Amino acid sequence: MAEATTLWQLFQQAVQRAPQQEALLDPPNREALCGTPARRLSFSEVEQTALRIAAQWHQSGLRAGDIVLVQLPNVIELPLVYLAAARLGLIVSPVPVQYQQHELRMIIDATHPRAIVSGERFKEDNLLQHFDGLIPNSSLCFSIDGPSGQWQALGENIETANLNDVPTPDQDALFTLCWTSGTTGTPKGVPRRHRHWLAMIPAFEDATALPQGAAMVAPFPMVNMAAISVFLVYWLSVNGKLALHHPLDLPVFLQQIEEEKALYTVAPPALLSLLLATPDLLNSRDLSSLRVIGSGSAPLAPSMISGFKEQLGVDVVNMFGSNEGCCLVSDAQDVPDPTARASLFPRFGAPGISWHNRIAQVFHTRLIDPDSGDAITEAGKAGELVIKGDTVFEGYWHSAEANRELFDAEGYFRTGDLFEITGDNDAFYRFVGRRKDLIVRGGMKISPEEIDQLLTGHPDIQEVAVAPYPDEHLGQRVAAFVVSQKPLTVDDLTAYLEQAGLARFKWPEQVIAIDTLPRNPLNKVLRHELARQLETTPV
Repeated sequence: MAEATTLWQLFQQAVQRAPQQEALLDPPNREALCGTPARRLSFSEVEQTALRIAAQWHQSGLRAGDIVLVQLPNVIELPLVYLAAARLGLIVSPVPVQYQQHELRMIIDATHPRAIVSGERFKEDNLLQHFDGLIPNSSLCFSIDGPSGQWQALGENIETANLNDVPTPDQDALFTLCWTSGTTGTPKGVPRRHRHWLAMIPAFEDATALPQGAAMVAPFPMVNMAAISVFLVYWLSVNGKLALHHPLDLPVFLQQIEEEKALYTVAPPALLSLLLATPDLLNSRDLSSLRVIGSGSAPLAPSMISGFKEQLGVDVVNMFGSNEGCCLVSDAQDVPDPTARASLFPRFGAPGISWHNRIAQVFHTRLIDPDSGDAITEAGKAGELVIKGDTVFEGYWHSAEANRELFDAEGYFRTGDLFEITGDNDAFYRFVGRRKDLIVRGGMKISPEEIDQLLTGHPDIQEVAVAPYPDEHLGQRVAAFVVSQKPLTVDDLTAYLEQAGLARFKWPEQVIAIDTLPRNPLNKVLRHELARQLETTPV
């Protein structure tokens, strides 16, 4: 087969290779979550259903370039919406189910969607009600749960023949308009073309080496880079079986891995550490099919990586990505040492350094001084990561002025992420933190992520995040928010950090016990919320 250049072509090749293979699975607890039975579809059935949706949309007047706003959990209709849009050249703008009217109003005002897709029920929430009073007069509304007021049933039983003369998009057509997490202000739209998504495939093929037909369990919401690239796109590339999961429910998650004989999944570091620390839970299901687990979004503990390899024979891949197209992947072949893999990433695209992962051929990285823009090539000096290549987007939605400041003359995008060069032959990056998150104590800059990374290895800590609190003499000091089953003191943490060799000025001076860390819908820790608590509460 010729190499696919669009998502629809990639899907068509998967259908041709294995039309009767089981392809797309609802969460097994869908009925409890959404009130409708779980379904399991073959590739042929996925094609037929996606074409019915596409035909309905085309008959309703949707045309290439129109935007479809979708708010759904990980149920089979969500991938079907992506595939139907890929057939017609529509742009899918997915939003997390947690978004309410405040966020939806901003996104609708920015996109003027031609169609909106949602459902009546997710847990105790009626998603359709999120849109009350927000729907533009020109927007068509489709519900996965049948007709309701102005909402039509998605995928009515109509003939698909009316698509025979409808052209498919090319690789330069926009396919998605995802949204940044918006932790400090208005979410920013990130448009990505078909070719941007397909360019990601080698990164995951080489990092996981899954065989054709591999089963995978997708627990991350399919609304951003983390899930669209490593599941939707990769699923089609390997002709796999995609088992959807949402929200993260550990017993159901482990059940799916066992029953579907999954080879691959992803999970947050805290969950993986919890599994290793709870043998009864880890051994409650047969997980012997697993080969690879992707993780990221928070520091990884070296003991967790080595533990999964020793106990289950599973390689943990450390992933650092972004909607904008960052694609750093630290896998067992390029970074075999678990301690290094927990915190280091290959300097993909850096001159004179080669890697087995083919993404290094099309994804290029540099570090620059955040203030002067000068290149940083020496080890140990923090700099802002800038990226360029086939995976990288071309600028935020309707933000021409901001985009001019974020791309340099050579087309490198400023990520706002701080890294330093380190490791053997200066071949690796270590994440230092977000530029905006740095803590400044007495003029000394402190990376909160560096402290998080070290404290994650503490045997009594399940999750941790540090944040600044104001000090009239030093400006800021460091506090640690800790999730632990044991009470921990400042001395407990500083003794551990002293043993790790961390400079004293970086040590936390307060410890706050917390049940759970605040996170946004994309599972990122809301460090600014922790800092805000410290600003308003005496420490």
